[in-house]
Amino acid sequence: MLLLLVLAVIEDVRRMRISNRLIVSGLGLGLAFRIFGEGIAGVLYFLVNISIPVISLFLLYHMHVVGAGDIKLISVVNGFFTWDQTAVLVVVAFLTAAVFGLLKKIYLICTAGQPWNGRTTVHFSFFILLGYLAVVWRCIVG
Repeated sequence: MLLLLVLAVIEDVRRMRISNRLIVSGLGLGLAFRIFGEGIAGVLYFLVNISIPVISLFLLYHMHVVGAGDIKLISVVNGFFTWDQTAVLVVVAFLTAAVFGLLKKIYLICTAGQPWNGRTTVHFSFFILLGYLAVVWRCIVG
């Protein structure tokens, strides 16, 4: 999962998108993980888990807060995680991205004299990776 997220961040930074090949690879691994751990019941659990981010973040996508690749990436991670773990990931990702975006905007206003237009682009996949690391750290530390 860590390798998949790092590859997604690299691709997002380089091309401003996350390829569907990477997403499908992650979904395949997540499905195999669930089947291996929970048998056939894992398939239903997996399908529900990957659907929740798409449904719950749909409005934010239409408001241009997150991109489609970011939502799909969260769906991939949710295929591996429990609901509680995904909640931690999403909260950490959104909070850190919001703070970073605000600091970036302040920097741009102060250095370039750019007016406040309310929009700042950030590579959200990086903050999904930070959320993932927070969940893993929480599991390791306790």
